[in-house]
Amino acid sequence: MISEVDVRASLNEIIDPCSAAAGCSAGLDEMGLVRAVEVCETASGTDIRVVIGVTEYGCLMGAPFANEAYRRLQALPGVGAITVELDGEFDWDRDDMRADYQKRLKHHRIGRGLLRIPVVVTSSESRSDSNVSEDVSR
Repeated sequence: MISEVDVRASLNEIIDPCSAAAGCSAGLDEMGLVRAVEVCETASGTDIRVVIGVTEYGCLMGAPFANEAYRRLQALPGVGAITVELDGEFDWDRDDMRADYQKRLKHHRIGRGLLRIPVVVTSSESRSDSNVSEDVSR
């Protein structure tokens, strides 16, 4: 019998490319992108339904995530029907990330000195470029 834990573990092998680019790879479940998992035993095997989200509206990874999820779930022993849906809410929040990943990400950022982005704000009076015009009305 396939359990929800098995399904989530399989989906967590799909790495979110933005997390990988940031240097602290996370799977879909760690990122909080696995919105729902349903497993149901039937005569033909375990039917699985999952709902997967993305982190923001403009993310293009929805279809690749869904295709890879289907492929990985199909490889589970004893699987019946598979339904993979995309969450259309686009309401992901960083608090959706699993606590263990949040902790790992924080340690990664501390190690790289990335807890704060160093931004220096200067006033227009301190500009050294005298060619900069304050009048932008054309």
